[in-house]
Amino acid sequence: MMSRNKVVYWLQLIVTWWTAIFLFGIIRHYGWPERPNFDPEALIEPWLDFSLGVVVGTGYFLIELLLNRKEFRRLRFMPWLALKSVLNLLLVVLLIAVATYLYPRINGEVRDGVTFLRILTSKLMLLVLLYFTVVSIIITLFERMVQKLGPGILSNMLLGKYHRPREEERIFLFIDMRDSTPIAERLGHLAFSQLIQDCFADVTDAVLHHRAEIYQYVGDEVILCWKPDPGLRDNNCIAAFFEFGRILARRSGHYQRAYGLHPVFKAAAHIGRTTVAEVGLVKRELAYHGDVLNTTARIQSKCNELDEQLLISPALAERLDLGPDYILHAYPPVELTGKRKSLPVIGVRPRSLPV
Repeated sequence: MMSRNKVVYWLQLIVTWWTAIFLFGIIRHYGWPERPNFDPEALIEPWLDFSLGVVVGTGYFLIELLLNRKEFRRLRFMPWLALKSVLNLLLVVLLIAVATYLYPRINGEVRDGVTFLRILTSKLMLLVLLYFTVVSIIITLFERMVQKLGPGILSNMLLGKYHRPREEERIFLFIDMRDSTPIAERLGHLAFSQLIQDCFADVTDAVLHHRAEIYQYVGDEVILCWKPDPGLRDNNCIAAFFEFGRILARRSGHYQRAYGLHPVFKAAAHIGRTTVAEVGLVKRELAYHGDVLNTTARIQSKCNELDEQLLISPALAERLDLGPDYILHAYPPVELTGKRKSLPVIGVRPRSLPV
């Protein structure tokens, strides 16, 4: 069964290609004089555009699923783009071959002289391939921008939502590798960087599944954030961390073979008010400022001392519905570096961590 994110992405591709095909029909044929037995305006009929949008969008979606497999995601961008372009062109040729066979049987007014070879060698075919390639590249670049900025960030920046600083409530989850310094010294910088790449690639499914935004990658640390509603729903803001742990456990064989170790991460989560603003001119990004980030970082620094994988603040714990699925351990107030007042923290562990 497909996840909600994949279904939404599939529907987005259908709408995108439906729109692109409609525009192609207008650009290519609107206003042209009719020829015998063929009305060019039939190419911009909504039912036909929608049918083609569903077929092309679904084919494009299947290609994306294939190329998002781990063995392809590790390709450099240009070889990946070249492979995607070849698959897209094959998709177009296949669809035209099928259409050449079916359309005369659906529409009796179409002349029998229309053959696949004739269409394949026509100027129209060249135009279709060029248009399809341009649209495909635009979609790919847009997707890369979304991947670069993170889900939901691009739309906010385009709308100028944070052009002026705004204060909003956010949940932050800081995830950091345990014993990263001795691991880096043992592996060397190159192998350690590859280890971090693998780990952060594996966190992706947890991020998407639990509707998180990736705020920053900082060394061997990733910072996730949520608005309160999606973060509190189904305990997403802590469930994401434990799902990440399950993913690492399932791939322990890979990490043992490649690096001779099983990576373990610690984390801390907190909720509070923060200021959100676009910063930078040459390289723009969203930045968060406020005590909530400093407090979350300080809470995380206590994980080793308290031997906990995940610590959360009382403010966050009060708003979560943890229920019987989690074991909680409340610690007395601990001193946090840079904070005048001590703060109680709560250790959270799942009752079971299935692999």
